[in-house]
Amino acid sequence: MTIQEAKELMIKVAREEDRMDMVNTFEGNISMRVGEVYLITPSQVDKQLMTTDMIVETDGEGNILNPENGMKPSSELKMHLQAYRVRPDIHAVIHNHSAYATAFAVAGKPIAPKGFAEAMEIFEQIPIVPYGTPGTQAIADGFAAVLPDYNAVLLENHGVLCVGPTIDLAFTEARAVEKIAKTMIMAQLLGGEKPIPEEQQPALTEIAKSIKKKIVQGGLMINELEKGE
Repeated sequence: MTIQEAKELMIKVAREEDRMDMVNTFEGNISMRVGEVYLITPSQVDKQLMTTDMIVETDGEGNILNPENGMKPSSELKMHLQAYRVRPDIHAVIHNHSAYATAFAVAGKPIAPKGFAEAMEIFEQIPIVPYGTPGTQAIADGFAAVLPDYNAVLLENHGVLCVGPTIDLAFTEARAVEKIAKTMIMAQLLGGEKPIPEEQQPALTEIAKSIKKKIVQGGLMINELEKGE
């Protein structure tokens, strides 16, 4: 995959997130790693007006490689780079503020279903990364304890972070997190979950581990992403 192709995918996902009300002009960011180049969406640009020539290119330390485009990288660049350090197997990071999932993050509560079988199969749970001030290294410091074991996490008092071997998988996870969060909140309005019997829950946990393994090993064009072609 070329850098230009990766940028086109990022624009596509950014616009789709905006259409689905998962982000707005002032929030949310997307990155991809192509070889040794890290691509990230620019700061304070309307997602529907964003173009590929606005995407910022950096190295692994955050040094801008295409200053001629005049764009500032997202203020969350440090967070994205830390995610790649903690998870060298990933090639895409999506951060958004989708309403239902972010409500859990703002409340400081993980999404840990006990009665929603499909949610338990896909994620097991969606844990909380401790609060860090947005745009600082502090928000990324909590990744080491959580991100190695999960492809989707909640950023306490902040939002959602999903990672994947491809941007398509990361975006699929982001959409799934929001749907699960919405269902969980609606279940609470109806009096709460009806838990799946404890003796049957380990089987769902094993399915979740199997799905995660397949996601890490799978994904489109991982070899091409590694080469940066």
